[in-house]
Amino acid sequence: MLKILNLLLYKLRNGEYFQFMSDFKSLLLTLTPAAIHSEAEFADFDSALTKLDDELRVDRGSVLTEELQNIDMDRDNTWRAIDMRINATLLCTIAEEVEAAKRLRRVFDLYGDIRRVTFNEETAGLSNLYGDLEKPKNAGFVTTCGLDNWVTRLNALNVAFKAKQNERDTELANKNSGNAKAVRIEIDPLYEVMVERVNALVSLNMQTPEIENFVKELNQKIKTLEITLAAREGRKDSSEEDDSTPTETD
Repeated sequence: MLKILNLLLYKLRNGEYFQFMSDFKSLLLTLTPAAIHSEAEFADFDSALTKLDDELRVDRGSVLTEELQNIDMDRDNTWRAIDMRINATLLCTIAEEVEAAKRLRRVFDLYGDIRRVTFNEETAGLSNLYGDLEKPKNAGFVTTCGLDNWVTRLNALNVAFKAKQNERDTELANKNSGNAKAVRIEIDPLYEVMVERVNALVSLNMQTPEIENFVKELNQKIKTLEITLAAREGRKDSSEEDDSTPTETD
């Protein structure tokens, strides 16, 4: 007997939560609430979901977002300039500079194209990269390639980006987030009741083909979210267990 899988709703971010509940609503409308004897619960659920939509539609934009994007563009361009400078130095005929560029190339290659990852991953990566470049065994190579000012600039931009991100996060955290949480508390038990109704029908072998299809489709959406949650927890555990900095090997 295929029943609706359990989903830890509290672990979902607001956007994920709203999308899942919207999908649940669409599937249930196709099945009809009457098919699971939940007309009253669905009416309350639908009303609460509309309230959540209103809460999440509140302007969460910020002038700080544009400032953040500008700083990110500057640090991306600075990183690219350093990357290109290293490549250019590899083509010169001054042996000392070519050797220094080779060493720096090895350090840079540990991190890949750092502009292609998330904001947080880029901030952490650039911080680690700067730490590597400042190490005594690499600092001389940076100087030989004439990159001291550029590396200092890259770090300053990265620090500025993190500070601006923290400022924006604080601003956004104070924008109506408590109201969205309160509405989610209303929705959770209504969802759980309707899930219990479906699972009870399945347990009693009273499910129809339509109910079976409803369960299958909802479970697929739950499995997709579980993969997202597992990946998020995996990244969190990884960062907690291994906060070491990649280093160049001699």
